[in-house]
Amino acid sequence: MASLKVPNEPVYVKSGHSALFHQLALKVEMDTVSTEDYFDWLDETIARIGSVVPGARIAEKENIRTAPPLNTAVYYDTPDYRILPTGALLRTSCGKATHAFCAFKGVQDENSVRRDYRYIFEGAEKLTIQTAPASDEAVAIVQRLLARTDIEHPGTLLEREHGIPADELSPALLLDDYRCNFFVWLDGEDALRCTLDRAYVSDLRLPADARPVERVSEIELAIYPHISERMAADPRVVDLIQELSRSLCERFDTRVTKDIKYQRSAKVLGIGAASPR
Repeated sequence: MASLKVPNEPVYVKSGHSALFHQLALKVEMDTVSTEDYFDWLDETIARIGSVVPGARIAEKENIRTAPPLNTAVYYDTPDYRILPTGALLRTSCGKATHAFCAFKGVQDENSVRRDYRYIFEGAEKLTIQTAPASDEAVAIVQRLLARTDIEHPGTLLEREHGIPADELSPALLLDDYRCNFFVWLDGEDALRCTLDRAYVSDLRLPADARPVERVSEIELAIYPHISERMAADPRVVDLIQELSRSLCERFDTRVTKDIKYQRSAKVLGIGAASPR
């Protein structure tokens, strides 16, 4: 079992346009698992979770199973894909009715925590990215952000941690992700946000009429971003992640992976230097 430990730092901090999320999570591969089989597992888990982890309850948003929202990510990289093998990423992420941000997400540490730093777009920039995340106009907004030297942003963190200059980056991969969430409460408080990702991925460096679309699927079992400080210190949070991952792996003969969606997507598309772990 992977080592799990809630970070000592605050889990989520937002200031102005920026947010920092110390995300404790495990990712379980779900490529071979049908949606029907997954929901059978989830229904059984809803019924039993409180007897396995006292005080636990699973909740879902209305209609999430029949109408999961679409989240679109555009991954940026150098021409020779120097970010790809590191396990870090730089991407934009958006939902048409919710958000648009640019993120640098660091490499998972020994406690299964990744530092997720986000620059949050607003106004016309947000709308442009939400409308067409891989368009020339959206890319120009991102590249203007990455060229700034007056603030800290995802590009400055990328260069600091991996020595990769932000001015070498361009769109590399498009990921359209239908996300089906469930939430786990402990004693009525938010503890986990778990997401089944059914993603369709394509290579943005191929001509538009020559881009095969492949599928990647996983479930991320993650600490809730706005979890209370008291709840974050509760050992049942780690117990929940361990129990859910154990149950999924045993039920579906699958595995926890350290590879991120960018690496797994690049592998199925046959691009860059992605390698399985």
